[in-house]
Amino acid sequence: MRADARRNYERLLKAAAEAFATHGENASLDDIAKRAGVGAGTLHRHFPNRRALLEAACLDRIEAIAARAGELADTPVAPSG
Repeated sequence: MRADARRNYERLLKAAAEAFATHGENASLDDIAKRAGVGAGTLHRHFPNRRALLEAACLDRIEAIAARAGELADTPVAPSG
């Protein structure tokens, strides 16, 4: 993926996560595109339908949580007491 396409993809995921958190799964796709600073055509090139965008946003969040859990698992814990 080209660098500009990758940036647009990431911005769309971030905007989608925010919109879905605020408005639920029926958040406006046009609003998501506007929040990401791209046109509706760019959104639909990356995500052909609402379900594809919702799944990608959820997967992105799950991967971020898993990465953070891995970081925390590798962090030594000081003994208490």
